[in-house]
Amino acid sequence: SNEKWCRDYFLSCSALRMAETIKAELVEIMRRIELPISESDFGSEENILSIKKSLISGYFMHIARDVDGSGNYLMLTHRQVAQLHPFSSYYNTRRIPEWVLFHEFSISEDNSIRVVSEISPDLFVELAPQYYFTNLPPSESKDMLQEVINHVSPVSTMKEEQK
Repeated sequence: SNEKWCRDYFLSCSALRMAETIKAELVEIMRRIELPISESDFGSEENILSIKKSLISGYFMHIARDVDGSGNYLMLTHRQVAQLHPFSSYYNTRRIPEWVLFHEFSISEDNSIRVVSEISPDLFVELAPQYYFTNLPPSESKDMLQEVINHVSPVSTMKEEQK
């Protein structure tokens, strides 16, 4: 309900209000059909992993990799290079994540990606559909992901699946 706080942290106040309304509706439905309701466990490792899994499942086409260690991200599907938006939480930190999921891409003088979440290639390979990998354009990032896929499922398992 505090619009200044939302502006200070680059959040959409109307989106948060809508989320609160939706949550209240879902809780009411859960009560009506007698499902157990538990308190949110914000900050726990299990909760963080669940959130990342849901983001990757929905935004698997919005993945980028830092190609040179200095914040130049190559988007896997578009093959465009972009930098972190100045309002991104990672922008002013010394730790630049190698793999990220982004929600917004803006084309301007300096292409930028916004609303960025760090991900691991292992989790990405686990959750993204297989057809996505086969349709990626050739790149060093695709090769890295293929190595992860090969490591996750050994060659013998892959041959049995192909048969």
